[in-house]
This record gives sequence, structure tokens and C-alpha cells, in this order.
Amino acid sequence: MKWVFAAFGIIAFFVIVGYAISVAKRKSNVTSKTEKPNGGIMIETDKKLLMAAYDGDAEAQFKFAKACKFKDSGKYIYWLEKAAEQGHEEAIRTLAEEYDHGNKVTEPPIKKDKKKAVEYFTRLAEKGDAEAMKSISLIYFVEYKDEDKAREWTEKAANAGDIESMIELGDNYRLLADVEDFDKAEYWYKKAADAGSGEAMKGLGDLYCYDEKRFDYFKAESWYKKAVAVGDYFGYVRLGDMCKEGKGCAKDAGAAFEYYKKAADNGDVYGKIKMAEAFLGGEGVGRDKPKAIEILNAATKESSLAVYRLGLCYFQGDGVEKDYKQAFKLFTECHEFDDDAAYRLGECYYNGYGVKADKEKAKEYWRKSAKFGNEDAAECLKLYFGEKIE
Repeated sequence: MKWVFAAFGIIAFFVIVGYAISVAKRKSNVTSKTEKPNGGIMIETDKKLLMAAYDGDAEAQFKFAKACKFKDSGKYIYWLEKAAEQGHEEAIRTLAEEYDHGNKVTEPPIKKDKKKAVEYFTRLAEKGDAEAMKSISLIYFVEYKDEDKAREWTEKAANAGDIESMIELGDNYRLLADVEDFDKAEYWYKKAADAGSGEAMKGLGDLYCYDEKRFDYFKAESWYKKAVAVGDYFGYVRLGDMCKEGKGCAKDAGAAFEYYKKAADNGDVYGKIKMAEAFLGGEGVGRDKPKAIEILNAATKESSLAVYRLGLCYFQGDGVEKDYKQAFKLFTECHEFDDDAAYRLGECYYNGYGVKADKEKAKEYWRKSAKFGNEDAAECLKLYFGEKIE
């Protein structure tokens, strides 16, 4: 019997040795495979994860891609694409975002590729992903300057339930002359308002308050109050404007100021600016220019409009000593966001207010302002340079 056990032991030994060699070879193959996709450096990671990735496990491919991200962008993209081929949504989203924005911190850097970004975002959009639809809309608007296509994707996102897209459509159909449509604006604002959006309620108020064809001040007031009720305190500013301008009521600057104060007391920066303007002009409240300047100074941290309004005070010497250099500084800070500030910069450059006179610079800023609809800038271009903005 001893020879039987001895034989069995020898056989078992060779089986174990054979298995060990087989495992070693498999590990060796896996290691060599990590060097093949797209070339590059060795990636040290969980071998089981890597084996699963090579066996076609999409989640493993995605995880392995993330492990490669900052070491080898070629492998990072390779494994993301492998996972994406199997419908892995996070891999598809990651590829879309990498191609949309590019990535300078990977090695080598990943270059922007808007065409590929649209391709991957579209795969998500086909599954009802509203964020992907919004991303496609933005690419068409910013990259391809195709407003119709951008609006088409915004509408898809709105139909998928995205409230921001509904409001954007409402704004477009209310404010853009080439697509102006009261009924469509009303439809999208109401859809967002029904979902509880105070911004959409305010939009409806604006629609009824300022649309020249279908004024309805009663509805406007109602929607502004609804906006306030859900925490959109800009509604108070609009109610104040209605009182100040006599829309649906007799003009009442005092009542207007009280609404502006309510907005400001609830943290609305536009309410603060309106209060400051009331103190500067003594409208509905006693004139108090130092108080106005104090309010505007504080509001500059929150709003480019407050920066412009404070700059205008220095430009005109209203509530402060006239200081063109300070006015120029403030207009420069906010002109990217305010066409009035760009217009005033043109005025500064043309006349040498606070800066060395430069007619070409003046023309540049007036053009920028006029393109955003500033009529004063357009008039200056026509008057001083014989240039007409279409």
C-alpha cells in the first residue's frame, strides 16, 4: 500500500506544480496585457479587477478606467469606451464630459471634441436624460452658433421635465424678437410654475405686465405675489415697479419704496439697489445720499448692476465727489455683464474721463454695448463715427 500512497503523492505534487505554473502564466499574460491598449506605462491595480475587465465586465472596465485616469489618458479613454460599448451610463457620461470640456490634467491631456461630446450625450438623451439634452443644447448654442438646434434640444429637456429648460423657453419666447410668441411663453412658464418655480411665476408676471399686446395687470400682480409666497422675493421688486409706474394702480412712490424695502429685507439685491436709487432721488422716502452710497457699496459684492450704479454715482458726482478714475475702474469691473457700463466706458475713452483718450477704444466699447441693444451707444457710433449697428 505504501507504493500506492507514494505514487498518489507524486501525482498530486505534479498537479499542484502544474496549476501553479498555469496561474503564473495567466498572471503574466494579464500583466503583459496592461501594456497593450494604447501603449503607455504599467498600471498597478487589482488583478482580479483587470481580469474581469478583459473578460468583458463593464463595471470593472469603468473602474479600471478611473484607475488609469491620471497615469495614462490613452488607457483611461480605451477602457471608458469599452464600458460605453456595453451601455455603461457613467462611462458614456464621463466620455461626453471629457470630450465636451477637455482635460488638461491627464497625461497626455485630453483634447476637446464637440462632435464626440454630442455623440455620447445623445446616447444618454435617448434614454431620457434631461441634463444630457441641456448639454447638447449648450454646445449647439455656444460652439455651433445654431440657435434653432439649441432651442430644439432645450425643448426636449423641458419635455423631459427639466424646470430650468421650461423657464429658458419661456424667456426666449417672451424676450427674443425673432421667436417672440406670447402663447408659447405662457405655456412653458405655467408648466414650470405648476412645478413650484418662483422664477417661472415671476416670468408670468413679467409676461402680463410688460407685453405690449396683452397687458393684464391683475394677473401680473397675482403672479408676483405667488412668486413671493414661494420665496422669490424679486416679486416684491416687480410689485414696487408697478406702484412706481402706475401699472394697474395710481402712481405711488411711497408704496413702491415699501415693496423695495421688503425685497431688500429678505435679501434680494435688486431690492437693495432700488432702495438706494429711491434714497438718491428722494422718491417715496426722504433723500439720503450717504445711505444710498452705503447700500450700493454693500451690494457690489452681490451684483454687477450695483457696481455699475455706484460707478455712475462717481461719474456724475451723485452722493459722492465726482471721480472719473473711480468711475472708470468700476465700469471696467462690470462691463462684461452690463451694456450700460460698456457704454460709459466708451464715453470715458472718447472724452478722456479717468483714462487717456482713445477714440478706437471708445468705438470698441460702444460697439459692444450697441450689440446688446444699448440705444445710446448705437447713437454715439452713428454720430461720431458714422457707423450703424444692424
